Amino acid sequence: MSAILVVDDERGIRALCSDVLGRAGHDVEAVDAAAGALAVVARRRVDLILCDINLPDQDGVSLLPRLLAGDNPPAVLLMTAFPSIDTAVRGMKLGARDYLGKPFSPDELRLVVRRALDEDELRRAHGELTKRLAYGSMIGDSPAMQQLRETIDKVAQSDATVLITGESGTGKELVARALHFAGRRAGRSFTPVNCGALVGTLLDSELFGHLRGAFTGADTAKRGLFVAADGGTLFLDEIGELPLELQPKLLRALQDGEVKPVGGATAIRVDARVIAATNRSLDDAIRAGTFREDLFYRLAVITIEVPPLRNRPGDIAQLARHFAEDAALRAERGRLELTEAAIAHLAAQPWPGNVRELENAIERAVILATGNVLDVADVAGPRPQAPQPAFQTFTGDHIPSLDELERAHILRVLELCEGQKTKAAALLRINRTTLWKKLRQYGIDGE
Repeated sequence: MSAILVVDDERGIRALCSDVLGRAGHDVEAVDAAAGALAVVARRRVDLILCDINLPDQDGVSLLPRLLAGDNPPAVLLMTAFPSIDTAVRGMKLGARDYLGKPFSPDELRLVVRRALDEDELRRAHGELTKRLAYGSMIGDSPAMQQLRETIDKVAQSDATVLITGESGTGKELVARALHFAGRRAGRSFTPVNCGALVGTLLDSELFGHLRGAFTGADTAKRGLFVAADGGTLFLDEIGELPLELQPKLLRALQDGEVKPVGGATAIRVDARVIAATNRSLDDAIRAGTFREDLFYRLAVITIEVPPLRNRPGDIAQLARHFAEDAALRAERGRLELTEAAIAHLAAQPWPGNVRELENAIERAVILATGNVLDVADVAGPRPQAPQPAFQTFTGDHIPSLDELERAHILRVLELCEGQKTKAAALLRINRTTLWKKLRQYGIDGE
């Protein structure tokens, strides 16, 4: 049963809607003016509103923003005896789902209402599924993680710019993705860019695009990531690394919703939500003169801090089991169990590299494990050993070549894997064929 509100100053229309929809099993309440409608939505949850455009105290279309305010707003169908394209377009832009021309038959009323309610149910189901997918990688039920999810719930539906802060390896991009996929832009693109990976003209071109011939090597025109993210979300990771000369251009894009390609004279309108992240103190960067204060305030409309792993040790067991399952699937081996002793050992570690360091430790343990159980010895990793000569500080006359460094590293990994080349290839993140070629190249096979 759905709760339906009918808003019309004609007694006959109110009676018809109440009778037809009531017989269909809905809970129907009818009022004759805008003031009554606002009073109803203030005191109870309504699933659908049938609202006449010509009300005695307010135009029905102008009433829409107030009817649709708040979380989980109802579907609204406009009713009018004088339907027009202009009225329909204006109503749709303000959030109306459809409109119904008067007079209408009971069958037509039932059909339009049923369609609107079905669409609303599908939207809610899609929203819940999208939210579960968005939060799927955010493992942990600690108070810190619960608070983080609550914050994301509050912020996701907004278009406000968000600055995500936190130490390296805490999962700032996961938070950015959750904000995108839990929000109304979930159906559009999520576009990430690492501001520390490119410099100068390359980053300018990557973000804002360029025209053909704008600089040496610009043989073709390119649209930037701001344009690619139009309607969706642009994630600026490591925003603290953004060169000072590009910061005014980003500020202009955030303030005006316009970007100008390198070599172009005409600005392009874009509608992209911007989420930025940093593991640096932007306050320190502002004091050092490497980051603009006005850009900081534009980015930090909302700030979300991701807690370090040491502040949520109760999540380590759940994270470790999740990473072990994922690593086992990638390694195409059976399920592995972690002993309680292994979990206790992991929970006692400081994890300066946070979740990323824990994930790498579990992946290494899964690759090197010989059985189906991971114990303390497996998750503790190799004992620290003296560094190999090739990796020592270069204080002598001989500076090792890249080939020498690579050869020494392969030997070290083979030693760690007790000569098992499949495991060594997995740790080196290369395939077996590549490893065999390297072994032959460096004459390691027989060592």
